[in-house]
Amino acid sequence: MIAYLIRRFVQSIAVLLIVMFVTFVLPYFESGGILAPAYVILQNHATPAAVHAFAAQNGLLKPFYVRFWDYLTQLILHGNWGYSWKNQQTVWSLMVTYIPRTIWLALISLIITVLIALPLGAYQATRRNSVFDYSATSVLFILYGVPAFLLCLLIITWFSIGTIHLPTPPTTDSAWLIFTDPKAFILPVAALTLLNLAFLSRFMRSAVLDVLVQDYVRTAKAKGCSQRRVLFRHAFRNALGPIVIILGLFVPGLFGGALIVESVFNYEGIGYQTVNAATYSDIPTVLGITLLTTILTLFGNLLADVALGVINPRVRVEGRS
Repeated sequence: MIAYLIRRFVQSIAVLLIVMFVTFVLPYFESGGILAPAYVILQNHATPAAVHAFAAQNGLLKPFYVRFWDYLTQLILHGNWGYSWKNQQTVWSLMVTYIPRTIWLALISLIITVLIALPLGAYQATRRNSVFDYSATSVLFILYGVPAFLLCLLIITWFSIGTIHLPTPPTTDSAWLIFTDPKAFILPVAALTLLNLAFLSRFMRSAVLDVLVQDYVRTAKAKGCSQRRVLFRHAFRNALGPIVIILGLFVPGLFGGALIVESVFNYEGIGYQTVNAATYSDIPTVLGITLLTTILTLFGNLLADVALGVINPRVRVEGRS
């Protein structure tokens, strides 16, 4: 297991470097090239002299490989994530302010999604081709196909502007406000939950259906085990293996969904700040948020692999003799 963790850590470093390189390259393809952020930040004051001064001050005139190496060494050796051109503060202080708001929003949504999707998918599998199964499948397919921004707008229209007046989340305040004033976060949490509910429940249904046709399930039924015992003692537990892997891959999905949800609900989390940074070509902020999201994704995948070995001891790490 230790050798496997070391190997995965090395792979994660390689993936992180690739993501960093790609993100660093993308601004060169903007209209105006690497100097495009200067025109966006300076706006009406973007004279040739001002643009040149901005580019010189922020190192945009240096060759690409020099800028990339400087950023890499500052990040690794000094923990310097860069300086936000738009917000006039360090990228790390910006992320520390807004990341907890998104983490709480995504974490609570993930917990609710798991509590609903796993039992729902398992129950659908036991009632395969029934009226309930077809009805639930139809509703979930609709939720899966609705664009995220449209779902958020519909929720706001029905439950905030319509007959049921639920408050929308505040734009600025403490990250702990989600616990002190939970009513204000019902709509964004519900939107983020519905966006992930369909996928996870359908995956759970398929996993349980695959397990129910295995020989050990037939043996348990032949021994006279009740349907409840067969479902939860044998089928449900063995179906959790692939679900754990999927949950590890949910991290980028949650942050991606939070980006849209926060933008529509005007909730100032890390997704909202990412949209603003991209709008103003604030390259250091976009790069810092992208790297942090990548680190969280890789860490989530690693935890999923470890948890899979704990849940199912029969799983052996690839390459172990």
